Amino acid sequence: MTKTVKVLVLVSMLTVVLPISPAQACACGPDWSTMSPQQQASFIDGMDEQSRIRDEQNGLLPPAPPGYKYDATYRLVPV
Repeated sequence: MTKTVKVLVLVSMLTVVLPISPAQACACGPDWSTMSPQQQASFIDGMDEQSRIRDEQNGLLPPAPPGYKYDATYRLVPV
């Protein structure tokens, strides 16, 4: 009986804990409001092109900071 209870407790704990994965914890992305325009440009321009375009299509990139604009591949370039 106690082994059954232990297994049920373990299964219920795993059911609750597994959906909260490290990928889910990282999904929020960077806090753009705390970054300077230069930091934002450096971060965005450091991304590979496919990721940058995908993030823009999903609305994850911030508006261009003051003094910058996005080019055709969504790199930040100075105005």
